[in-house]
Amino acid sequence: MTASSSSASGVVCMVAAVICFSIMAVFVKLTGPTVPDYEKILIRSAAVIPVLLVMLRRRGLSPWGNRPDLLLARGSLGFLGMWAYFVSITKLPLGNAVLLTHASPIFSALFAARFLHERAGRGVWVAGAVCLLGVALVARPTDHAPLLASSIALLSAVGNGATYTVVRASTRHDHPLVVVLALTAVCAPVTAVMCLLWGWVWPTAEQWWLLAGMTLASVVAQVLMTVGMSRLTTSRATNIFFLGPLLAIAWGQLLGDPALQPLDLLGAALVVGGVLGLASARGRGPTLGRVA
Repeated sequence: MTASSSSASGVVCMVAAVICFSIMAVFVKLTGPTVPDYEKILIRSAAVIPVLLVMLRRRGLSPWGNRPDLLLARGSLGFLGMWAYFVSITKLPLGNAVLLTHASPIFSALFAARFLHERAGRGVWVAGAVCLLGVALVARPTDHAPLLASSIALLSAVGNGATYTVVRASTRHDHPLVVVLALTAVCAPVTAVMCLLWGWVWPTAEQWWLLAGMTLASVVAQVLMTVGMSRLTTSRATNIFFLGPLLAIAWGQLLGDPALQPLDLLGAALVVGGVLGLASARGRGPTLGRVA
């Protein structure tokens, strides 16, 4: 595969991953707060692990990978980001939650500059400042968006930014399926312990269907994201996630979320503008080339 075709396929994978993640968020929102967030993650992980193990076996791949340290970091950071994401979706309007969590490209670019030596120029810092100003506007305390819930959403952005960087590094050494398995391999035991400590709530029949849809959308999104990340530089891949907030705002309005206020819209514009500015600033820098 040529460099241009690899890059094009990476973009397609990332766009498809964004769509799948937005669908997953809708299912999480519709499931509601009666099913604890750690339980949602456990159900998703328990359903995914057997499928991934079969896929790995058919390809003759070891689930332990070549760099267990990177895989453990990927799983741990991914769990942090996923837990914060699920909590924020439950407690915030969908558009607010997803918009805040999608500030992750800024953190990803900064982490990549520090750990992957992808150059971060002046444009990255300007884009980051614009994005964070937008985050401050969206995260301001309101009746429908308490500060604690918005802070948890921002924690998800930091965790996801670190996760994308580790995914980029991991796919240099291991197959994307092994990297995807690392997330569930950490999530399953951690959330199982949470269920033992804090209790299990049996979902209704309707909630089981919603959880099944959440799981399917999440698995497809994870695989697509990992493949896309392996074919693009970290910042170029993650800036595609600016589509996520736009989809979430549309979904949220369809689901009956409160209408966005003028400051919310201004903040959203600044976040999206900052991420797009990041894409432009990073686009002139050197790339690492294809890694998987």
